[in-house]
Amino acid sequence: MKCYVCKGQMEDATTSDFNDFGNCIIVVRGVPCHKCAECGELAFDLKIDVRVEEIVDTLKESVTAEIAVVQYSPTEIKVVQYAAAVAA
Repeated sequence: MKCYVCKGQMEDATTSDFNDFGNCIIVVRGVPCHKCAECGELAFDLKIDVRVEEIVDTLKESVTAEIAVVQYSPTEIKVVQYAAAVAA
C-alpha cells in the first residue's frame, strides 16, 4: 500500500485515537492502522474506523469521568482507566 500523501510505503502499526467532547475525552489505544514509513501519515481500514466509532459512541453516553482510556478490541469494549477532573 502506498501513502496517498507522499507515495511512501505504508507499514502495519497501531496508534491511539483521541476524541474530545468538551465534557470528556475518550482515548482508544492500540488501534490498528497503516503508517507511512516516510512521512508518518496514518490510514485506517474502514472496518477499523467503524469499530472505533462504535466504541466511542457507546462510551460517550455512559462515561461520567473526565477522561476514559480504552484498549481497542474488535469484539468488546474494555475500559482500561478512568480519570476524574481535578478541582482547582
